[in-house]
Amino acid sequence: MENNHQTRNLVFIILGISILLIAIVVFAFVMFFRGQADNVNEVVKTGVVSMNYKTATNEFTLTNLTPMSNDAGKDLRDEGSYFDFSVSSEVEDDTSIQYEIALVKDENSTIPDSDVVVYLEKQNSGSYAKVEEPSAFTPIKKKTNLGSPAKSMVLDKFKVSSKKVDNYRLRLWVREGAVIADSNATYTVSVKVYGKADN
Repeated sequence: MENNHQTRNLVFIILGISILLIAIVVFAFVMFFRGQADNVNEVVKTGVVSMNYKTATNEFTLTNLTPMSNDAGKDLRDEGSYFDFSVSSEVEDDTSIQYEIALVKDENSTIPDSDVVVYLEKQNSGSYAKVEEPSAFTPIKKKTNLGSPAKSMVLDKFKVSSKKVDNYRLRLWVREGAVIADSNATYTVSVKVYGKADN
């Protein structure tokens, strides 16, 4: 009789430990995926192209107002000195997609466009390589065929014909020789992707 009682207690203990372990594993999975959802925002621009980033917003603010050379700017590595994002494309058979990456300047920015240097890199085989040489923020005069608005800067245009994800890194800095007298000067851009499928 006592053996039956001990066996039953042992079964309850093992069952209790198993339920506790399962609860811990489920809780860990829920917290992990909840954290992922909090850190990744998706902005769908068309039915076939979307932009993903791991910050609370797609805005990027120039925080270091110290003028620097292009070589120094291209090597900025401190947190907040660059903006990482990816562009996903969904392509059906016999279809291709054109998309362009554009920067839309915040109207409250107070640094002249000509003093702000823009540099975009694209990931290739695990490392980032330049898309174009660094250049001053240059706004376009009218809306593009893909949808980038007037006064935005189009960084580059791409055409894809397969399902893929491209990773990018954007840097902004104040050009060498610029004089920023106001220590409270600001410059903020929103990173946007516009695209459409070819007919």
